[in-house]
Amino acid sequence: MKFVAIALPVILAAAGLAGCDQTEKPASASVSRDAMNSPDIENVSSVKLDLYTRAYYLLMNSPDSLRPSYNTFHHARKAKIPDDIRFSSSTGLEKGLELFKKGFAIHGGGMDDLDEAVRDTLLAGFRLQKDELELEPYFRKQEYRDDQLAKAKASYMTIQADYEAMFGYMDKIETLLFKYRKTESEKRMAVLREKKDWLGYYTEESLLNAQDLLALFSESDDSVKNTDLYSRGDEILLHLESSLVSQRKAFEEARKNNTKHIGDYPAINRILTSYIGSYRDLRQHKAIGDLSAMYKKYNDALVAYKRASRFQN
Repeated sequence: MKFVAIALPVILAAAGLAGCDQTEKPASASVSRDAMNSPDIENVSSVKLDLYTRAYYLLMNSPDSLRPSYNTFHHARKAKIPDDIRFSSSTGLEKGLELFKKGFAIHGGGMDDLDEAVRDTLLAGFRLQKDELELEPYFRKQEYRDDQLAKAKASYMTIQADYEAMFGYMDKIETLLFKYRKTESEKRMAVLREKKDWLGYYTEESLLNAQDLLALFSESDDSVKNTDLYSRGDEILLHLESSLVSQRKAFEEARKNNTKHIGDYPAINRILTSYIGSYRDLRQHKAIGDLSAMYKKYNDALVAYKRASRFQN
């Protein structure tokens, strides 16, 4: 089961909630200009991606993720009747499902496979929520002492299946988020190139290179032990280092020209330079903690980019 997850920044979308079942199509929703991932490219896919990303991050990589509740569930399964058994559902599950619903409610975007994965995740998530909530008061009131854990044992296989379904769909969503965010980034780069905004262009290219490096190790925790991946990773690293040099030069040129609102761009360069250090640590130690550090720094760089680009027209 893979718990390291993509950690991307999120821009809240002005999208309405819609119900989700297997027959209804997602309802249309209005999208404000401020909610767009880039003011230069207004399309619903960027808004859906931001909402889906926030939901994914919340459920897979935040302090309120599914991991603590999954661990609690397994501790409960191993407990004995005399034990003081603690059982609780994921505190982020409801909020994560709500964010997925908001994104799913936006019609269009040309990401049918991602929308389908989100629909499946919603259905699995609602099942998990329902099954866990039914069991919470049973443990809280220590009713398991009265029936010798009979009700709990009858529910364990169902809840285990719920989690496995959720993690399976979330793994699929992670792969699709990489795919579609890459597409969105390439669209923005085309616009930035046309405008000759080289600071924005090389910043976007650096972030894309960083994402490509992460994508190599996204399939499972065991990927960090795969020595063949590091040869490919080193090739991407060369591109990342080159784009960061170009980004720094573009910043210096923009500063000489008194370009306004560029003060946050050096932070992106510093964060991604530190990100490279974490990759080198990963290559040396092949430890999942170093990969987690890469995800965090990538997220920090994207947050800094959102802050830097907020004045773009």
